[in-house]
Amino acid sequence: MDVRAASSPDETLARGRRALLHQSPQVSDEMLTLVQARGSLVWDVNGREYLDCTAQAWSNNLGANDPRVVEAAVEQLRRITHARPTFHTPALLELADLLVGIAPDGLEQVGFTLHGSMAVEMALKLALRNRPGAQHVLTLQDGYHGRSLSTMAASWPHPDNVFGPLQPRFTRAPHPDTYRPRPGLDPEQDAELCLRLLRDTIRKGVDGKVAALIYEPIQGNGGHIEFPALWHAGLRRICDEEGILLILDEVQTGLGRTGSMWAAQHYGIQPDILVFGKGVGGGFPLAGILAHHDLQRFEPGDDQLTFGQFPVAIAAGLATVRAIIEDRLPERATEHGAYATERLLEMQQRHPLIGDVRCPGLMVSIELVTDRATKEPATKEAHQVYLRGLDHGVIFGESRYAGLGNLIKIKPPLDVTHEQLSRALDVLDTVLTEIENGRD
Repeated sequence: MDVRAASSPDETLARGRRALLHQSPQVSDEMLTLVQARGSLVWDVNGREYLDCTAQAWSNNLGANDPRVVEAAVEQLRRITHARPTFHTPALLELADLLVGIAPDGLEQVGFTLHGSMAVEMALKLALRNRPGAQHVLTLQDGYHGRSLSTMAASWPHPDNVFGPLQPRFTRAPHPDTYRPRPGLDPEQDAELCLRLLRDTIRKGVDGKVAALIYEPIQGNGGHIEFPALWHAGLRRICDEEGILLILDEVQTGLGRTGSMWAAQHYGIQPDILVFGKGVGGGFPLAGILAHHDLQRFEPGDDQLTFGQFPVAIAAGLATVRAIIEDRLPERATEHGAYATERLLEMQQRHPLIGDVRCPGLMVSIELVTDRATKEPATKEAHQVYLRGLDHGVIFGESRYAGLGNLIKIKPPLDVTHEQLSRALDVLDTVLTEIENGRD
């Protein structure tokens, strides 16, 4: 037995950090150890305050540690902490009823699990249950759907992937990019070309039937790519004509982030299955799917996890969704997003590093480039924005996974105050100026 000698709290934390099997892509001296959070603010172990523009991996659509959520979770803890999936709890049934009530038209069935990757797998299993004999699922290049074995395979290729022997095979189809359309094409022409290529893939690129196409309405981790309107309509049309189920991955965009309760409503998409997660739990692990009423339900044993309907997370989710509705957070996201976009477009005129400004709602980002003509990604500069932001007490989002990393994301909780959002944008303006002027 390893009996640790008496040591300082700092030494204990340092040992614990070295022991962690899951290492962050960030180097250790950049890691924050958080001890408290409230609203859009977090505090580290040294007592320093930060304005969190990541909403902790875009999960706190409702600000962190909202008293309504905390009290609902505590009350549930006092009653029952665990119920196996063959039993129900009142909160489970109330949340199911509430989510179906605010779901896009036709989505009248709901299932729950603990995180987005498992929710995507639930959606895929339901699609295969409803398309017997179909063996293929289509995903989009640059799409991201999780890091379980199957959802990692459904995402863009993992660097140095050693998991291939255990992963299912997905067929990736090209997608349009409004900032980088294919040479000689405008964004709409690029979208039309990709729709033709998608149909060719369905008919000629796979051996057998396709059960489903899964995609994000805005590609989050793959570059915050927003698609032309005709792309969404074209996908629905092709899926209908080819007998394919359309799965919309709204783990990042759902529950008000885009300015509508669902991105499906924002873009007028009619999915057969919608995946939700992150923002639904108010900081507790919760995710799931909404499915069209015509789809056959699961057979016994198809999808059942011991803690898949964790009562504490369900109760927290019920309080969270009620608060999002009562506080009109989608409307607040629209207002904040319009303000942020206006400020960023103005900054773009003064900062050559800003190649593109993206929204909608509080799904806001900027793509940094070293040259606007060539659109060469400014990955080093983006990381400097992140580091300098920390120095100024603001946590900006970035992505360094799989060679990505020239986006700066500004996606705080939807109930961020105007003053806090203004401060974050002021800091961004300052650090961009410092980097462009070569200041240490």
